[in-house]
Amino acid sequence: MKIRKLTATFGKLKNQTLEPGEGLTVISAPNESGKTTWCAFLNAMLYGVDTSERDKAGILSVKTRYRPWDGGGMVGTMELEKDGREITVQRTSKGASPMKNFIAVYTGTADFIEEMNGENAGETLTGVSRQVFERTAFVRRPDIRVTQTSELERKIHAIVSSGDEDTSFTDSDAALRRWQRKLRYNKSGSIPQLEQELRDARHALELIESSNEEIANLRSGMERQEKQIQLMERDLEIHDQLDRRAASRRLREAEKNAAETARRVEELKAAITKNGHEMTREDINEIRETAAAVMPLKKVAQDAERALWRAEKELVDANTRRTASPLYGTEEKTVAEDIARGRELESRAGDVKEPRIPRIIPILLWVLAVAGLVLTTGLLTPLFRETVPDILRFNLPGVAASLAVGAVGLVLFFLKLPRKRGAGEELAELLAKYGVQSVEKLESLREGYAMTTREEEQRRAARDAARAAYESAGAAAQEAGERAVEKLSAFMPGVTSGEEIMDALNETERLIDSLTKAEFDAVSARNVYETLSAGYDGEEQEEDTYLPVPIRNREDTVAALERSRAQLAEATRAYDLAVGAQRTLGDPAVIEGRIQRLTELLAQENRRYAALTLAVETLSQANADLQARFSPEVSRLAGEYMAELTGGRYEKLYFDKGFDAGAKEAASPEMRRVIALSDGTGDEIYLSLRLALCQLILGGDDPCPIVLDDALANFDDDRCRKSLELLRRLAEKRQIILFTCHSREADMLEGKRDVKIIRGAL
Repeated sequence: MKIRKLTATFGKLKNQTLEPGEGLTVISAPNESGKTTWCAFLNAMLYGVDTSERDKAGILSVKTRYRPWDGGGMVGTMELEKDGREITVQRTSKGASPMKNFIAVYTGTADFIEEMNGENAGETLTGVSRQVFERTAFVRRPDIRVTQTSELERKIHAIVSSGDEDTSFTDSDAALRRWQRKLRYNKSGSIPQLEQELRDARHALELIESSNEEIANLRSGMERQEKQIQLMERDLEIHDQLDRRAASRRLREAEKNAAETARRVEELKAAITKNGHEMTREDINEIRETAAAVMPLKKVAQDAERALWRAEKELVDANTRRTASPLYGTEEKTVAEDIARGRELESRAGDVKEPRIPRIIPILLWVLAVAGLVLTTGLLTPLFRETVPDILRFNLPGVAASLAVGAVGLVLFFLKLPRKRGAGEELAELLAKYGVQSVEKLESLREGYAMTTREEEQRRAARDAARAAYESAGAAAQEAGERAVEKLSAFMPGVTSGEEIMDALNETERLIDSLTKAEFDAVSARNVYETLSAGYDGEEQEEDTYLPVPIRNREDTVAALERSRAQLAEATRAYDLAVGAQRTLGDPAVIEGRIQRLTELLAQENRRYAALTLAVETLSQANADLQARFSPEVSRLAGEYMAELTGGRYEKLYFDKGFDAGAKEAASPEMRRVIALSDGTGDEIYLSLRLALCQLILGGDDPCPIVLDDALANFDDDRCRKSLELLRRLAEKRQIILFTCHSREADMLEGKRDVKIIRGAL
């Protein structure tokens, strides 16, 4: 997309025109000459004027700030080229709605572009919404910083995933958490409510069971009183016959009413019974929710299966490492004992000496041998010729004996006694058993083996947990699918359209309401019949039967009968109070059914809550993965632009999810947050980020223009020059319009053939 010509009556602009060039256009004009007004006009021509915006303290809305000074209405025309076609867009005001009327035609013709209107013109021409355009290609100071929005988030999601721009993590996460809060939020939500209802129902059932014994005792007393009354009523039977006839008529009417109401209940039950199943409101709600619940549960099951596969692999790896250890198959107690024995042998290895014969023995033998030689060889004869006996003169056997004694002494001097195996040899044998060189290495080997054993146990526990999660998720998905098929096929056989389904559901709900009322009427009629039946002890009376006059005195019988009846009335009153108190608690069968339904509903709600919790965690992980895929590419490209702007001083940039920035100097090992840098460097970082986002999000064969309003105001001359060179290069593939209040940008680009310069007042 390239803008050819703008004609505006907007703010201070009165039917003024602006014609940017093909590539880079620099518009150098002083303050209050209309640069910011032209930028706002361009935005309004693309996306219209937000009439819902209100003036705030210190901030005027667009419709107020740029109201034409002559008091007329906002009017604008934009001539542009899009995908090789020349298009003219015109917006005019309609009453109090500025720029409301919209026309788009192919230039030079009267052919309207039907698919383009005032609401979608900007997104049709630029490819993005207003929010994304203002955070990428529409660069204004002091709003040069990029902020995150759901629109920009969806656009980024589309780039790094499937291309779907209808999905936003923020919106989806908020919806999931909102559903979670409906189920449980502190002590509120449907789950705590169901839990309280279940506790109340169980308490009521306990009260009913405790009252059964009291009612049985009262009933026994009443039966005794009734037997006494029956004996006395024999005499009053004829007197009471007329009364019994009336009671008989009332009883027949009550019985007939009970039968009719019961028949009505059966008819209504038959009407809402489909394929042998009686429909309930829960079934109807399930039918509406079941289809929507199947796909998320299947996705959860697939994720759980992948998690189980990873856990299985990690367990196999841990088992391989453990079985590869030399200690595999050796009991830990045995290894500990060998380590203790090894340390003992190490301490003893240096103290072992070879046993020898005491040196004094060979010395004494040598002395004896020398003395024998002296005496037997005649060495003393010259000295003691007169006194030496002949036996001491040279004696060959004595010389031989002396030499033998000396030889024995020599042998004993060098002779070593045999010794036992030393501690060092035993230590070496012990270490060779495990293939190590020292006790310390054996201790390290034991610690490593223990660590791999613990790791395997942890991996096995993680595997078991993943398997349980997979089985639970798979069972939930299968159950939801089966329930959906069962409910839909059972309730709506032959119903194909959505309207027929809704009509059938509405009709069934009406029948259920009628059934509830009919059941109440049936219970009431049955209670009336049972009460009348309990008070009527005779057979059905014929109206034409002859009644003879009683013989027994009525007054005496009546007196005794009144006393018995008084006692029976007291017992009956106590019984009725007990029964009434029990009935206020409800029918035990109904309460037990309610407990069962509440238990099932609570389990269902807990499963839904667990599924939502897993969905929130899975969604958060998926969003982190998307950020991990997109952020490096943005940081890389923005870092290249930043290095070019700063002459290589800053070589790397990083941005978090909210686009808070940091930069790393080439000569520094640490990242610096943007708030710790100068305003000019911060502007350069976010200009690099916007240019990178334009490249990644607003690319294509015919990209939309980039509009900069005093974006280089805080740059020094050197970085301003480098920024202009970068813009010139980018302008080879897209139109760039730079508004500036300084003359240096125009001076630096003066004479460049691929740059259009517009100077002076606009």
